[in-house]
Amino acid sequence: QEELRDYVQARLKVFYEEELDFLLVLFNEVLDHVLRIDRIFKQHQSLSGAGKTILSRSVAWINGLHVHNKYTPDGFDDNLHTVLRRSGCRNEKILFIMDESNVLDSGFLERMNRLLVDGEVPGLFKADKFTTLMTQCKEGSQKEGLMLHSSEELYKWFTHQIMRNLHVVFTMNPSSEGLKDKAATSPALFNCCVLNWFGDWSTDALYQVGYEFTNKVDLYKSD
Repeated sequence: QEELRDYVQARLKVFYEEELDFLLVLFNEVLDHVLRIDRIFKQHQSLSGAGKTILSRSVAWINGLHVHNKYTPDGFDDNLHTVLRRSGCRNEKILFIMDESNVLDSGFLERMNRLLVDGEVPGLFKADKFTTLMTQCKEGSQKEGLMLHSSEELYKWFTHQIMRNLHVVFTMNPSSEGLKDKAATSPALFNCCVLNWFGDWSTDALYQVGYEFTNKVDLYKSD
C-alpha cells in the first residue's frame, strides 16, 4: 500500500499544478476508492463533500481521460454533441461527470439512460448535424483502416467507439430530495454502472488527514 501511495502522490504532483489548488490527502480509504475507480475506468461500457468528484477527476487525469463536468440546461446538448464527437469520431477517452445538481429534469435522465445502454442519444444529431457527423465518422474510421460507406455502418461504428471511450460518473447524495424517484425511472443507473459507496470516514482515516496537515507544523514553537 505504501508503494501505491508513493506512486499516486508522484503522479498527483503535476495534477495539483494543472487542475487542483489544494492538497488531496491519500489516506488508506481514499486509496481503496482510487483503486475501485481506476478499475471502473479501465472497463468498456461500464455524501456531499466526501471527495467523490475530486477522486474521479484525479483518477481520470492519471488515466489520460479528458474531464467534462460543467453543464447548464441551455448548453447541455451542445456539450453532449462535442463529447460524443470526440469520443466517437476522434477516439478520445473522455470522462463525463455529473452530480445531482446536473440532473436537470426527467428528460435529462432519460437521455443519459439511453446513452449508457446504447451508446447514443436518439434524435441528438439531426439534418445537417447528422451529415457532418457521418463525414467525421468516415474520416475517423479510415484512420483505423476501416472502409465503411453506409450511414448504418458508420453510425454503428460511432456508437461502438462511444461505448469504448466514454465513461459517465454520477456523484449523488442519497439524501437528495427526489433522487430515489428519479433513479427508479432510469434502470441503466444500476444495470450499466458500477456503484462505489462513500460512507463516513473511519477514525483512522481522520487521524491520517490530521497528521498530513500537522506533521510539519512546530506545535511547540512560541512567539
